[in-house]
Amino acid sequence: MGLGLTGCGGDSSVDARCKTLCTIKEPSISGAYDICSQASADSCLADCAAHISGVSTLCASCLLEDSCFNVSCGDSANDPVFCSSGQCTITGRAGSCNYPEGNKSAYENCVRQVEPRREVQCQPAYQAITKCGTACSGS
Repeated sequence: MGLGLTGCGGDSSVDARCKTLCTIKEPSISGAYDICSQASADSCLADCAAHISGVSTLCASCLLEDSCFNVSCGDSANDPVFCSSGQCTITGRAGSCNYPEGNKSAYENCVRQVEPRREVQCQPAYQAITKCGTACSGS
């Protein structure tokens, strides 16, 4: 399946900070975990542009600082793993899988089994505007 991993399109009029924010991030294991859809990346670009429209460069930079566009903004995505006597079990939304402890390839195959790749809708999360009072006071 060919994913548009940039999520940015070729529109040079879009602010570079929005392009950076709205880029689809590839999960650490190919074929596993949820990933933001291209439609949500396109929506993120429009939302981001509106979010910083009409403000100074300094204010826009502040508003986008620490912003997030990803499946789990603010969350850590760790699958529960339990190991005992050299055998590990990982549990995810699609069940559980066993693999030999320390076997990276078997672990990744298990992750693909219990957390198969899905494209999902993502929303950008922005820095609280109250943190940008000084930077945005003259905007």
